Amino acid sequence: MFARNIVTCVDHHHGQASRTILSGYPAIRGTTMRDKADYYIRNMSWLHESMLREPRGHRNMLGAVLTDPVSDEAAYGVIFLHPSGMFDGCGDSTFATAAALIESGMVPATEPATRFSLDTVLGPLEIEADVKDGIVREVRFRNVPSYHVGDFEVALPDGRTIGIETAFGGLFYGFIDAASAGIELSQKAEREIVNTAQALWEAIGETTALADPATGKPVPVDLFTFVQRREADRGSSYLAANVYRPGRMGRTPSGTGSSAHLALRVAKGIHDPDEPFVQHSLLGTHFTGTATRSKLPNGHPCVVPSIGTKSFMMGMNQFVIDPADPFAHGFIVES
Repeated sequence: MFARNIVTCVDHHHGQASRTILSGYPAIRGTTMRDKADYYIRNMSWLHESMLREPRGHRNMLGAVLTDPVSDEAAYGVIFLHPSGMFDGCGDSTFATAAALIESGMVPATEPATRFSLDTVLGPLEIEADVKDGIVREVRFRNVPSYHVGDFEVALPDGRTIGIETAFGGLFYGFIDAASAGIELSQKAEREIVNTAQALWEAIGETTALADPATGKPVPVDLFTFVQRREADRGSSYLAANVYRPGRMGRTPSGTGSSAHLALRVAKGIHDPDEPFVQHSLLGTHFTGTATRSKLPNGHPCVVPSIGTKSFMMGMNQFVIDPADPFAHGFIVES
């Protein structure tokens, strides 16, 4: 039995399940986090296939795998996973991984606040966690610079013309006013939301005509986010539904999505970055953020967001991967 792989994980959720893989795999090699991510995809994709897909996971599960850090300041490196591959950035798994490291003792807990950093493909993320009696009450991460990219319209075969506001918050998001697209944001509208996002991807192809202000390269839309503004006593409040390929609706407000949305609204003069920015999911969970104004090296305006929420531990697990199992590396059933 013990010749089989035994992988240790900690599961958290904040509406979205995320599985942090702690041990049971070879070293992920590389001198930079991009090197490590490339090595992982070439040699170790069995980890996300086994740990996030059915029968051990499900098609909407997220995750992360730890690496050695690449900077002196970081506690660990992190590669963010989904059932079909990896993300360069993922707020959901940042929250879960930070909580898992503290609650498992891999990062020493300091009360009332524990601070450390994690190396990622996009750069280091500074973590601050409120801790009481050894339990993480909230995690906040200081994200990478986030900024508005540009806007465009897409004509769909069903006759709708949809305006898309594009911004970066770790991934590229296309924001759509739900009402103008004829969509009422609710859980029961999930299929309509996903179908509209897929139609938009089919219409625009792999990239848009927009150029990334940071690199000059053509901009893809990694996720489409349908939004509806809500009343707020202070700051800004939005209801949001995020869709990522190949056609999954996220269960949370999205950490990178909240960062991108905050940056977009600041760039358009709609939101004061010193005021709270709250993004709600269709499940009723919410992420809260603030930001500081900054500029990219080329002078393009951006913000540096800090996004926070509470993740709940669900379990500490040891999974067996039996090479004789026909589904050792999992499977995905598309609806």
